[in-house]
Amino acid sequence: TNASNGVINVGTMLVDGTVALTTNGNGAATIVNDAGLNFAASTVGGALTATATTGNITDSGALAITGTTTLTTSANDATITLDNTSNAFTGALTITTNDASGTDADVTIDGGTTAVIIAASTIDGDLTLTTGHASGITDSGNVVVGGNFSATTDDNNGVINVGTMQVDGTVALTTNGNGAATIVNDAGLNFAASTVTGALTATATTGNITDSGNLAITGAAVFTTGATGSNIELDSSGNAFAAAVTL
Repeated sequence: TNASNGVINVGTMLVDGTVALTTNGNGAATIVNDAGLNFAASTVGGALTATATTGNITDSGALAITGTTTLTTSANDATITLDNTSNAFTGALTITTNDASGTDADVTIDGGTTAVIIAASTIDGDLTLTTGHASGITDSGNVVVGGNFSATTDDNNGVINVGTMQVDGTVALTTNGNGAATIVNDAGLNFAASTVTGALTATATTGNITDSGNLAITGAAVFTTGATGSNIELDSSGNAFAAAVTL
């Protein structure tokens, strides 16, 4: 659409090739495809709502989405991979994938140099997030991750601040420069190899805090378990805590 905040609303598409969406002003875009969705370079001035009925959601060009982004794969084990390093998601992302019997419906999002905000989402697989923005990676609703969670800031001293996570697998955190990391998980916390170059604040609401990989924490580290009888066992031989550790 090229005028008057025009919208795109196509709900019965059968596209075998790529999909490129461009809206004017604050125009929103909604698309439902019968198979997967392979986004070519797209610029949506409003909200983007995209559903792949029987396949994966991928990108072959950069996505610039000014409004919120809602991504859904309906098929069992279908994945979402939007990993173009020039992507720009200004609004929050709401993501849903499905795996009826396991954790193979993975999601990978690269926000380029814009902050990544995850709204209430359910990912039946791994969730991998990357951004180079100083505001880093945050959440604005409960984020259910059936697999492993990995969050990386790769520029501008980007921070990680996720306080409503529900991760069943491991957690790997990597920050750039002096970026701090804060995570609150609804159950336990099992840290995979992580490098936090600022402070780390980690809370396990109902379980233990453990490590399955080495932790390299430059700033102060604070570990908290909320449930009576929960343990903190960070015993990987390669752990490196450069500052004070508070338990």
